[in-house]
Amino acid sequence: MNAERSGATGVPDEAARPAERARKIADRLDGLIAREAAKAGGRAPTYRELADRINRLAGRDVISKDTIRNLQHGVNQKGQVPNPTVDTLDWLGRGFGIQAGASYFLDDSKAAVVDEQLARLEKIGDLRQALGNSEVVSLVQRASGLSDGSLHMLVALADKLKQLEQGAAERAPDNT
Repeated sequence: MNAERSGATGVPDEAARPAERARKIADRLDGLIAREAAKAGGRAPTYRELADRINRLAGRDVISKDTIRNLQHGVNQKGQVPNPTVDTLDWLGRGFGIQAGASYFLDDSKAAVVDEQLARLEKIGDLRQALGNSEVVSLVQRASGLSDGSLHMLVALADKLKQLEQGAAERAPDNT
């Protein structure tokens, strides 16, 4: 904690707390939006889409696109730190499938647990996608009788091939 934001006791100044809370909320919201964008091939949901989803889930108007934008930026149009209600944060979390709601945005230990669960779900989604590819299933079937050493080499080869393909894609000229 830096000296500008803490008193002699090392406890944050009262004025710094809302800004720190807003930054924490903004960072977590950024992460959730980025996860959704990754699942959607890079397209992040708009604030309007998020607000509509959350309000539909709530069965009433509980959040606006402007509130979501302010929370993601950590500041409103007037330059003030947003001060959302617990109810707003609860619905915001639920809009992303997080039942912990407000505690996800405000409690570091709860957020760590939820983030770990989200990472596991992403891995399961990747596995489901891979298992939907008949070539991947065929490779797994062929590899099932290999020794541990051979399996390690196969994984290393797959990693190297993926790295080469990604490098080639990045170097490919844009033909548009």
